[in-house]
Amino acid sequence: MKAACRPEDGASMRGGSPGAHPVVSAWQALRADPRQSRRWLELAAVYQRHRLPWQAAYAARQALRCEPALQPQVGALHLAPEPNASGGDAQLGRPTLPQADALIAQFSARTRDNPGDWLTWLYLARLHEMSSPTPLAENALAIAAHEQALTAATTHEVIAGESLHWLGVWRLNAGDAEGAVAAFSRLLDLRPLRHGSMMSLGEALLRVGNIAAAEKAFSRASLSANPDFLLTLAGKVYAHNYWQEAIAVLRKALTLRPQHVPTWLALARIQSEVYALADCRQSLERLEVLSPENPEAALLAAGLCGRMGDAAGHLAALQAAYDDAGDPLSRIASSIAMTSLYHERLPATEVADLHRRLCAPIEAAVVEKSDFANPRSTSRRLRIGYVTGDLHRQHPVNLFMLPVLKRHDHQRFEICIYHSGSMHDAYTRQARQCADRWLEAAALADTALQQAIVADQVDILVDLAGHTSSHRLGLFALRAAPVQATFLGYPHSTGLTRIDWLIGDATVAPAAHAKLFSEGIAQLPNSVFCWAPVDEYPLPPARPVTAPVVFASFNNAMKLSPCTIAVWAQLLHAVPGAQLLLKAPSLQDAGVRASFVERFAGHGIGADRLQLQGPSGLAEMMQAYGEADIALDPLPYNGGTTTLQALWMGVPVVTLAGEHFVSRMGASFIQALGQPDWVAGDTAEYVAIGKRLAGACQHWRENRAALRARMTASPLSDIKSWVAELEALYQRMWAAYCAGDRRRLLPAKASHADSATAQETATD
Repeated sequence: MKAACRPEDGASMRGGSPGAHPVVSAWQALRADPRQSRRWLELAAVYQRHRLPWQAAYAARQALRCEPALQPQVGALHLAPEPNASGGDAQLGRPTLPQADALIAQFSARTRDNPGDWLTWLYLARLHEMSSPTPLAENALAIAAHEQALTAATTHEVIAGESLHWLGVWRLNAGDAEGAVAAFSRLLDLRPLRHGSMMSLGEALLRVGNIAAAEKAFSRASLSANPDFLLTLAGKVYAHNYWQEAIAVLRKALTLRPQHVPTWLALARIQSEVYALADCRQSLERLEVLSPENPEAALLAAGLCGRMGDAAGHLAALQAAYDDAGDPLSRIASSIAMTSLYHERLPATEVADLHRRLCAPIEAAVVEKSDFANPRSTSRRLRIGYVTGDLHRQHPVNLFMLPVLKRHDHQRFEICIYHSGSMHDAYTRQARQCADRWLEAAALADTALQQAIVADQVDILVDLAGHTSSHRLGLFALRAAPVQATFLGYPHSTGLTRIDWLIGDATVAPAAHAKLFSEGIAQLPNSVFCWAPVDEYPLPPARPVTAPVVFASFNNAMKLSPCTIAVWAQLLHAVPGAQLLLKAPSLQDAGVRASFVERFAGHGIGADRLQLQGPSGLAEMMQAYGEADIALDPLPYNGGTTTLQALWMGVPVVTLAGEHFVSRMGASFIQALGQPDWVAGDTAEYVAIGKRLAGACQHWRENRAALRARMTASPLSDIKSWVAELEALYQRMWAAYCAGDRRRLLPAKASHADSATAQETATD
């Protein structure tokens, strides 16, 4: 969050000062004709001289809208990052009360001497509502001052609706969605319609849960004929999972500007992410004509390798793109790290070394904070911070974390959530209700977010993303809390040495595997994941006695490695007449289906033994387990959520315990279930277990409810105990920090040394 302008930053702009006459004359001229680019540039220069960064950036942006050729002159001003129509960097920091009083006095003086400076009136209106020591609605004096300043800003604004628009943007970025709705809603009847305001209104309405009104606002925004705005709008609506609407908006933008490469890239990116692979190929073909050797298009083409199930090809293409970019801090590094987990020929030690190499530049680029004011005491309430952008829809992090957040002991733990995502839905709102503190952090740079977390005095900061798309590893490299941990969102070490602990269990992260982790290992006593579904999923009826045995996997295509296909083919040969049901997003594409038919044919398995299905909604997917008898875990990247879903729907699972975290998740789940005889040590045993389960197929068909009951009674679904164990682990991490204990392992069962450490520090 940007710091509010300090009192000493605002050199006088009163009458008689060097900047007074240019400001007065510029605003007068712009009211007559707001398209005067040179006047906007003149204002930007004056505001920059007087160290008013937001005002300077705003004026510069208007100058460029009127005359893009002024970019060199704007660049020469060396402005702070430019705000944009959707908010971006335009969020104002919340000043302390003494700062606010000084700022209000200073800006009030400016408005008296230059009453036509509407930007100053607008800034003043925001200061009044930010500086109220009580909620604004309860402070009559602050309300009156705010409304007076806002009325003046609205009266003097050069572009109709700008004052309310920016007030709404600031409120939205500060997490005040209801206030943002109030501001943007006052622009609904303005003509011409402000499409940017409607876009922001849609986002604000989603945050407060008014879905129908949000969709209507986005629809109004899509009426724009500005292709640049439509490109921005598409990104916004796609971030909220309106992917069909996003594609329609991009196609409209392309009718207005058919040769625009960024729009084609955005279209291809969304098509790839929603597995519209044939359409994505067509967009990439168009990009090859418009922009040969475009690096972003090359990355998207590499992604198609992954969608086709070719992890090795995907990894090679990503590595080439990373090398060509020449930027060790490129986020391509995280894509490489993630993709390496799927590669069956990379030994565990090589994958670990790759993660370390990719993360070394992240740590080398920043200075790690080492001094914290947090009291070193184990007898007080601990403050836990979670950093995530994935508390939405059916994201796996949300599926596992929401039950945890609902059960934290708030008497012993204060829960802070630093939400780094752009999507908000009913699940996000539920998560927010579970937090003692919540900060919308998506628009904050790592350094700004670090400052906010340090100011909150978070004791243990927990990463829930690893190298996935919403990650904030740069924040953890800076260090924002005395103790940092990674958990749940990424099934491997991050490679960062400044994350102190990886939370796992004795199966996915045994002490013997310590060399594979850049972090210390903190073990939960049972499985690292606990399955406590928020929604009800009724069990399907038993399959007919005469139905053939059906093995199944609902994992994504990149997990279906050559080794996986070979082992599953062996199992199909061992169980004549059995079928294999594969359900994955990529399989909606005819080309991908043909590719997998060919791969199995190479092992002597005909297409008549394969059932290949595309994606469906979660409820429909859960019911699709009614078509399966035995679920098969892929190699080397095991199923996570899919394995637990299969077990919950009464389907036994065959797995193989591999070399590292990602290939030992299935073993962790199934051992916690109390069924170790479903865990193989090698591929031959994997086939034997599958054959044995197939021989008892009718038993499992008739006992789906019994398997669910067993799961419910096991540690795998005992969410109350599991949360207590996680909280106990947090306390052990904190006790080790308080004692200066630099050990690299917190074993699953607390040792005598842990108890002694806790006793020694209890009175600190």
